[in-house]
Amino acid sequence: MAVSVDLPSGLEREIDDEVGKGRYKSKSELIRDAVRRLLDEREKIEHKKLSIEAQERIDEARQNDKEYS
Repeated sequence: MAVSVDLPSGLEREIDDEVGKGRYKSKSELIRDAVRRLLDEREKIEHKKLSIEAQERIDEARQNDKEYS
């Protein structure tokens, strides 16, 4: 799947620099890596939010259990 993206010139220069330094073989490789990292980070954040919500519910249930014991 091909995607076309317009980038500000400063960002394009930074991408070119990364490729020029050999950190990535191509602009496409860098952009794929950046998108993967973004999606991974969002997934981690969502997982953490769900974990916090679950813990809050567990704590609330324990508190309610103590009150009715």
